[in-house]
Formats: sequence, structure tokens, C-alpha cells
Amino acid sequence: MSDPTGQLVPPGRASAQPRAFRLPTPAAALARRARAIPPAAAILVVLALVQGLAWAAMTAPFNGPDEPAHIAYAQLLAETGHGPKALGGTGTVSTEVGRAEYELNLVPIFAHADARPTFSAVDRVSRALERLPASQRTDGTGPNAVAQNPPLYYAYEAVAYRLSPAQSLLGRVFAMRAANVLLYAVTVALMWLVAGEIFARQWLRLLATGIVALHPKLASMAGNVNPDTMLVTISTASLLAGLRLLRRGPTTGGVVAVALLAGLGALTHGRGLALIPPALLVIAIAWIRARPGRWALARQAVLGGGALLACLAVAFLWTKADSGTGGAFGGEVGRAATEPFSVGAFLSYLWRFYLPDVSFLTPRLGPPYGYRQVFIETFFGGYGNYEVNFRPHIYVWLQRLAFVGLVGLAATTAIRFRAIRARWPVVLFAVSTFVSLLALLHISSYRDLQVGGDPLLTGRYLLPCIALFGLAIAWVVGSLPRRLAPLAGAVGLAAFVLVDVEAFLINAQRFYG
Repeated sequence: MSDPTGQLVPPGRASAQPRAFRLPTPAAALARRARAIPPAAAILVVLALVQGLAWAAMTAPFNGPDEPAHIAYAQLLAETGHGPKALGGTGTVSTEVGRAEYELNLVPIFAHADARPTFSAVDRVSRALERLPASQRTDGTGPNAVAQNPPLYYAYEAVAYRLSPAQSLLGRVFAMRAANVLLYAVTVALMWLVAGEIFARQWLRLLATGIVALHPKLASMAGNVNPDTMLVTISTASLLAGLRLLRRGPTTGGVVAVALLAGLGALTHGRGLALIPPALLVIAIAWIRARPGRWALARQAVLGGGALLACLAVAFLWTKADSGTGGAFGGEVGRAATEPFSVGAFLSYLWRFYLPDVSFLTPRLGPPYGYRQVFIETFFGGYGNYEVNFRPHIYVWLQRLAFVGLVGLAATTAIRFRAIRARWPVVLFAVSTFVSLLALLHISSYRDLQVGGDPLLTGRYLLPCIALFGLAIAWVVGSLPRRLAPLAGAVGLAAFVLVDVEAFLINAQRFYG
């Protein structure tokens, strides 16, 4: 036996030595886990936090996509315990929010790229808002276009609203944005774990996670109050839970986790319904492969199905009560079309979305809007209220790189088909996740075009599949020759850094230039 200095200690005197201080068991376990976090993962999570907070501080209040409506929803829920109405009510936003919007010139600058907020009036307006009666924080009862959204995200933001260290309106808005940034950081951490389920090589995990952490549209959304960020977090967690279910087999906890996350997605936004089909598919695959006993199967089905149905019931009842129209899961998912669904017209719509127009198709529904606008221009650009964009040549290069990436993905799929076939459950689950989201978005867009002329489909709606985007790029790069692959990965990350920095700078110019 030796003491800490390395000297031998006689056996009889061992008990006389002072005992080293030991942390309590929970703290020690937490410390061990913290030490076990790979430095690359920790750096990426910290990067996400810093980047998200920078976007939150730089973007003028209420200037994120639909941010005034989301803030109004969260404020009313925090102040009264209930959500706004889609139809009727005393105002779209509260009197407090409305005064801040116009006295600071925050809303009048929408779609006016040369206009700027009146930041010099912040102190004066903040003092005036503090003198308002409490009733003027609770009169934003509607009509609110996002009132048909389920309540989970707004309950989360209501907690941030209440716990904000700064109790002024702008202070609370920043606290709500900071809560959104936390979700972004969790997404990056989950992505590291997802990549670990797919890749054995550490640098491929770094590449896949880095692409997610550096995606400019995801970072910008993190700096705003918007439920899309929570939906991305839940979608990434759902992908992780499904992958682990396939690897470890259908345990009760694993099945419940997959089903619950699908339900939480639906409880966050109507687009979260897209998580349900792949969740059911991955559970079915796990059951077929493992063939659990009758009682284990029944227990898992009851508990998992109960968790999913409970979330769906809460979401349906909440949205039905607040929609004002008797419908549920409103917005782009729940809008009803007056025309019957036509398979031929839908296929014509899909053709025009992805491919050049041809004369024999049925007449176009809505404006010329398709792959480039969604997968390129608004997946990477379209900041603020969509008036902040990259220079045109950047979109040209992004589209060219996307084409090269698609060709590379197709070629890699053909070359490594045996490896894909060997891991068919994972591939099928991943593909079903992407197809489910696209199917929901396209059907909803088509139905909305039947009602009016708005395609109601934008690039940020693809962000729930951002983890698949990172995995696909890392898989293609990792399939290159060993000497070339790391260099290609480094160049890819550098390209994302450049686009990310450019996005931040053009937005800073928008509000402060």
C-alpha cells in the first residue's frame, strides 16, 4: 500500500491516513459522466449555445418567422393558463406587445429591408410598458393564426417567461429565446449520439454533428421564439430512440420511448404527426426480429400505445378547444380543402415541384414554386421575415453542391449496396422518417393550394430531418478513399462555416447596418 506521494505505508498505519474527500454518489456520477464526454462533442454543444445566443441577441425582437404570434401565445398561456383563439378575441397580441412592436418600429420594418428598429427608444418604451396594468398583458386572446398549435412548446416558453431574471417585456422575450437556444444545444448533443449509432470512426461523428451545429437556418431558428426548434429536438431524439431500439431489441423502455417521442412531436406541432408512421414501423421491425413473448409484447403495446394516444388526446382536445372552427391540428396541417383529393392532380403537382413543367399535365395550382425555393433558397436562406437572403450566386453554388451531393449519394448507394442490405432495418427506418415528413408536407401543401394560392411550404419545415442530412453527408464522405475522405470532410465543414458566418453577417446588416 502507498500514500498519494508514492511512499509505502505500513499495514498497521493504513487506517490512520486521512481519507480523501469523496463527492456524494449523484454528484460523483455526474462528474464521471462529464469527464466521459468527448471533447469534440462538448465543443460542438458549446458552439451551439454561443451561436444560438448570438442570433438571439442580434435578431431584432418579434422579427423571427411568425414570432409575434408565438410570443403572444406563450405570454397569454403564462399569464392566464389558457391559449388564444384562432377566431375572435380581443386582439392578436397583447396591448403591451403591440405597443413595443410599433413604438420601437419592430413590426413596421417587415418586408422593408431598408428600415431599422428604433433602438434609441428602448429605455423610454420599457419604462412606459412597466407602468401598464396587468390587464394589458392578458388581452392578446386572438384571433391568432397559431392558436391551433398544440400546447407543449408554449408551456415550455411560458416557464421561461415566468422565470426570466429580467421581468420587462424585452427581457422576457430574450429569456424565451434563450430557452429556444437550449433546445438547439440539446439537438446537437443528441446528434452526436445519433452519429455514434451509425459510425465507428470518431471523425465521421464530428462531421455529421458539425453539419447540424453549423447549419445557418437551424441556428437562426434557435435564436427566435418558434416551435420548429422543439420539433427538431424531438425528431432527433426520436431518431436516436429508434436506432437504439433496433440495436438493443424491443425492451419496454425502448418501445415506450419511441412511442412517447412520436406523441410529443404531435403535441408540439401538427407537423409532428409525421413522426408517428416511422415510430410504428421501427417498433414493428424490432418486434418481428426479436419475437418477444406474448406478455412482453402485450405490455409494450399497451404502455407504448397508451403514451402515444395520451399525447394525441391532449393535443386534439387542446387544439379543438382553441381553434374556434371545430378542427384540430390547424395551420398548414389541418386546413380542409373544398375540392376532393385527386391523385392525378397531386402527381401533377409533385412533377412540377421537382421536375420541369410539361404541357400535358393538368393546370398548375398556385405560383411556380418548387425544389429550388424549398430545398435551397429557404432551407439555407430566407431569414427574418424572409426578406434577408444570400446573394444570388451563393444560391447557385448551393444548388450545384446539392446536385453533386445527390449524385454522390446515389453512387455510394449503388457501390455499397451490400452494406445497406446488411443494415436494412436502419436504412428503412431512416428513409421512412424522411418520406413521412415529405409526404405530410406535400399533401398539406397540395390541399392548401386547392383552397388558395399559397403553397405553404418552406425550407425550415425540413429541419426535423436535419440529422438525416448530416448522416447522409458523413456517410458519402466516409465512403471516399481513406486518404481523400478526411480532407473532403474538412472542406465540407469549412464550407458550412463560411455559409454560417455569411448568414449571421447579412442578418446583422439587416438590423444594425
